[in-house]
Amino acid sequence: MEYKLGNFKKLRDIGETQSLTCPECESKVVFHVFSNVDNELQGAFPFIKTSRVYFMICPACAARFAVDEDKGEAFAAGEKLAIGNFDFKKLKSFKEND
Repeated sequence: MEYKLGNFKKLRDIGETQSLTCPECESKVVFHVFSNVDNELQGAFPFIKTSRVYFMICPACAARFAVDEDKGEAFAAGEKLAIGNFDFKKLKSFKEND
């Protein structure tokens, strides 16, 4: 299964979080936060909806987690405590293998 991380080719490294506990491996690690742009076509004006996708990767087990856009924007603005242990989200499913 693949996961949707946005559809722009370039990923932007936002920075590192404080030490957080990974929900997958339960290790206390420092996550890297990345962002990407997700463009969607719509049937009404404006025809292209652009949003920023924020996600984190665990350095211990390589698990990937999404972050709400408002939390990611606050983190990118310099608020290092904007992302905490309760902000881990599942990534949206992009394509399933049959």
